Amino acid sequence: MSDKQHTIKQKVSVTGVGLHTGKKVTLTFNPAPENHWLKFQRTDVEGQPIIDADADLVVDTSRGTTLEKKWRKSSHH
Repeated sequence: MSDKQHTIKQKVSVTGVGLHTGKKVTLTFNPAPENHWLKFQRTDVEGQPIIDADADLVVDTSRGTTLEKKWRKSSHH
């Protein structure tokens, strides 16, 4: 692993109250393989989508940072 890449040894979770929703939330950090980079996964929505923590995916910064990825359907001929 590069000196610029580090990961945690084991999974760790924190639970609290969402700042804007007031709902109970749990955030879990998982160890990752080399070159995996940072990603977020929504386990509370259908399909449990994963999105890269990438500044190019920021679509809104009011009251927080919102990331969005447009999914393209692949076409098979």
